[in-house]
Amino acid sequence: MLNDDFARAEAAPERVSSTWSLGSAVGWVTDSRRVPARAHLVALGPAEDAAALLLGVAERLDAARDPITLGSVTLPRDADRHLPAYRLDPRNDWEWFVTRTAPPLQPGEEAVAWLPASGDDELRALLLTWSPRHDAEPGQPGVQRWAGVRAADGSLVCAAAHTERRPGVPHLASVVTHGAHRGQGLGTAVTAWLTRTLLAEGTGWVTLGMYSDNDAARRLYRRLGYANDHHFTSGRLLPR
Repeated sequence: MLNDDFARAEAAPERVSSTWSLGSAVGWVTDSRRVPARAHLVALGPAEDAAALLLGVAERLDAARDPITLGSVTLPRDADRHLPAYRLDPRNDWEWFVTRTAPPLQPGEEAVAWLPASGDDELRALLLTWSPRHDAEPGQPGVQRWAGVRAADGSLVCAAAHTERRPGVPHLASVVTHGAHRGQGLGTAVTAWLTRTLLAEGTGWVTLGMYSDNDAARRLYRRLGYANDHHFTSGRLLPR
């Protein structure tokens, strides 16, 4: 597990409460970011082994009468198909990307800049309207800063967040473009600028995630040098 980029980027020791293995699967448990008194399990490996590992963790927590119960999980793609007693709701398929190479300079990067914290309300409005499935919001734990592009009238039309799920590992999140300004390459410019800036600061690598139904984003990230070899299914863990 320690040699896996995703595990190295996501499994912050200060947040991991326990680690597990079963067959060829490994996993770790952290506190849920959104639900108090609930834990989140992340598992890597073959889908069937990961599903069996989840069942084992759930049984151990129940047997120990642990006050913390599993509230959500991240599993290898479609591992939940091997869980007849459970369902994920909502069920989200997503992919994780990483790069260690600065992308080529993109048109429009000269307009990208760091955004001041005083513009948080404007950021929230842009995200809620044009990216309802966004992950990061201003002020959330782990969100470091935002970069964006403003139109000629000063309005914010594109933005993305520099977050860190594990200190020192920058993770890009919540790339959003105003609907009236799409097709102009703004998202490409912001993503490229952020990636190059963070790599230049000496981090060595930058990561990001995306929902699997976003084919345009996948093409963009691959064009900028990002590679993905992790495909996940996540959601709240509920009985069927």
